Parts: sequence; C-alpha cells; structure tokens
Amino acid sequence: MKLLPSLLVAGVTAAAVLFVLPRLPLSQSLFVTSQGPTIEKLEQLSHLVTNRVYVADVLVGNGAGCRGVWLIHGDGLIAVNLGRAKIVEKDERNKTATISLPLPEVLEARVDHDSTQTWEVRTTTWIPWTSDPDKLRDAVMKEAQKLVGHAAGSKENIQAARLAAETLLQAFYAEFGWHLAVTWEDAKE
Repeated sequence: MKLLPSLLVAGVTAAAVLFVLPRLPLSQSLFVTSQGPTIEKLEQLSHLVTNRVYVADVLVGNGAGCRGVWLIHGDGLIAVNLGRAKIVEKDERNKTATISLPLPEVLEARVDHDSTQTWEVRTTTWIPWTSDPDKLRDAVMKEAQKLVGHAAGSKENIQAARLAAETLLQAFYAEFGWHLAVTWEDAKE
C-alpha cells in the first residue's frame, strides 16, 4: 500500500508534464528566403499565357467533286515557357536582376466550331454520287486549324506577348522591391 501513493504522484506528475510541455514555447528556427527571382520560382509557373488572339477568316475549298466556303473563327493562346528561363544577373543588395526568356510561342490554337459557319457547299461534277462534301469539309477544317495557329503566331502578336510578359513579370517582382530586366533568347535588337 505504501507503493500506491508513490505511483499516484508519479502518474499525476507524468500527466502534468505531458499536458504542459507541448504548450511551452520552444526556440523555433527562423527561415528567411529571398522573394527575388529564382529559377525554381520561375519554373513553377511553367507557361505564362500572356495573350489570347482571336482569328476570323474565310476559307474556300475545292476538291472531292465539290466547292465550299467556310467562315472560320478561332483563337490561339500565346505563352512564354518559364521552364526555360535563365537568370543572367542577380544583385541581392540592390535588388536587381536580369532574366533571359525564350520567345513567346503559340501554346494552343483551336477552331471555334460553335462560331464557324458553312457559307455554301456545291457539287462541281455532273457525274452523280462522285462528290464527297464530308471529305472536303474535313480537309478544310484541318487547314483552318493550321490557319488559326499561323495567324495567332504573327510577328505583331508575338511582340505584344513579349511586352505583356515583361510588364507582368516586372510588376510582380516590383511588389517585392525588385527591379527586373528581361532579355529574350534569339532576339535581334
């Protein structure tokens, strides 16, 4: 019986220690990280989509015993691949950095089939059952896809995407007190 009070005191003490110790402030490690540009932070962004370009055109198709006209509508996304970004210079003290980016490119182009319209399709042969308007339409839609991609990737659109990417990245890092300069790969300036 003399052992019981000792065990009771030891149990209460152990419970108090387990209850109080987690609540005591322990010395915590401090982590300080730079908000300036790092390759890892830029790579996490992957592709930076800067512009959506809308395209409209008329395509005329001839073949398969038919002639057709389509009003094509579509759009393309222009993006900068930040996974290929390189930090050229970085000055932590003055918070300045220069990064090199690949030129923007068309990331995705699509024909908007909801807005695209068939104007007309006519048979051009006198021989019955030899025309194939479906085959012609399929060929025209493949060309329409190429057309939208090519039009979205025009020099003017790529230049606008460059300007948008520079402005966006500079404004982003300016919020952290950094001055960012952007150079472009293969840019002949």
